[in-house]
Amino acid sequence: MSVVEGAGRRPGAETTRAGLQTGAPGVDGSAQPGAIEHRGPPPSALPGESPFEWAAALYRSIVDTSPDAITVTTVEGKIILCNQQAATLHGLQGADEMIGRSAWDFVAAEDIDRASRDLLRIFSEGPIRNVEYSLLRSDGGRVPVELSASAITDRDGNPRALIGVVRDVSERRTVEEALRRSEEHFRHLIENAPDLITVIEPSGEVRYQSPSVRRTLGYTPDELVGTNIWRIIHPDDRRTVGDAIARGLLQTQSSESTMPHKLLVFQAQHKDGRWRYLEGSGKVITEEGCAYGLINSRDITDRMEAERALEASERRKAAILETALDAIITIDDESNILEFNPAAEAMFGRRADEAIGERLDDLIVPPSLRAKHRRGMQRYLTTGEGPVLGKRMEMTGRRADESEFPVELAIVPIEMGETTIFTGHVRDLTEHKRAEEEIQRAREELESRVEQRLGGGEAYGLTFRELTVLHLLSSGRADKEIAATLGIRPKTVNKHVQRILHKMGASSRTEVGVRAIRERIVG
Repeated sequence: MSVVEGAGRRPGAETTRAGLQTGAPGVDGSAQPGAIEHRGPPPSALPGESPFEWAAALYRSIVDTSPDAITVTTVEGKIILCNQQAATLHGLQGADEMIGRSAWDFVAAEDIDRASRDLLRIFSEGPIRNVEYSLLRSDGGRVPVELSASAITDRDGNPRALIGVVRDVSERRTVEEALRRSEEHFRHLIENAPDLITVIEPSGEVRYQSPSVRRTLGYTPDELVGTNIWRIIHPDDRRTVGDAIARGLLQTQSSESTMPHKLLVFQAQHKDGRWRYLEGSGKVITEEGCAYGLINSRDITDRMEAERALEASERRKAAILETALDAIITIDDESNILEFNPAAEAMFGRRADEAIGERLDDLIVPPSLRAKHRRGMQRYLTTGEGPVLGKRMEMTGRRADESEFPVELAIVPIEMGETTIFTGHVRDLTEHKRAEEEIQRAREELESRVEQRLGGGEAYGLTFRELTVLHLLSSGRADKEIAATLGIRPKTVNKHVQRILHKMGASSRTEVGVRAIRERIVG
């Protein structure tokens, strides 16, 4: 059967003038069973050649140079002739790898039955054209192809062989699949867009309505298509919308136009009778010489109702402005973030849309402080008291990359009817703390220089600051008490203590204190 292509030069095969090879008797023009015969008057031969020889060479050259794979098989399916394109299609090096094999070896399993039926069609009805199959490559891969095939008959009209022309349609399939995906993507965008997309005739008749109309107005698209759009526009808005359509919407605009479309606010009736506020714009699209209006609108009812609550919003904004520092974060009584301003985005490394709706303690409070935050929130909701409310306090914040940094926080409760929201004003103290540390290092360097001017260090090479820490340590004070006394951080005190232990060769704070008193280093 001609559903497979291949070419080759097997041992003993005759090489034709055009490079096409045969692997079976009869295909070179001899009167053998199954011979491929030339019928009709032969073309003019070149000097020294018979007309038949010239015609055979011409046909073979055409086959060999064809961009398509061409195969000749016996009626049983044995490949007896093919071109190099057939071998290449199947991932083979040369035609000799295919000649003599069964064409059925190269048909995908799922197409065998259909190919068998098509073979019978060729014998009973005649040639088949552009039939799609999946053929196999030598590496097990598959190639989508289109096949056209017909029978080669003898002088009596009996089929003796089959010839098939196969075209690789992989690239076409790829393009078709890309187009299908693009159209599907566009359809999904339209069908899942939250906005209403409406196409109307110049008369106002709805030609297309996107599925989002069900969410917004309660109708199915089929309930609106074919009806007049004016039936759902509020009577008070019909003239305004009509004038907008007459002036602009149905004035043809080119696809390259960059002119903005003015937004129009109007009311449309929900299926349940309620009126919803919509905001929309539109342009003209032309299809087959006919102009249609494309209207894109969205439900702004919630926004309109929110504007009616402007007074409460203004009180909240005023409270925020009165105590604003840098980052501004508003939460509800369950610690869910309601507001996250641009300064907060920059400070904590999170976008507002990522933060809003999340719990404050999970998002920007370090794990070690979350329990304390939750206890404080519960205490306020239970008793109305909050020791940190209305005050500025230092604490630790947590960025999106999980790094922690010092902040100054002021929290203001705002009563909103029966609920309370909390607005926090946060200032990043990282630079401030860094400046303090630099000042501290400068102080210690100055003390070291003063010590050198006084004639060197004390016993064990302790610096002035270390002697000071040792004195306080020997009196039984803890790191926090020493830090408060010297105006330094507890971590700095701990570093001094470690250096004292090292210089004195002591293993504990107690040993250092006892030796310092016994050796009268302090006292």
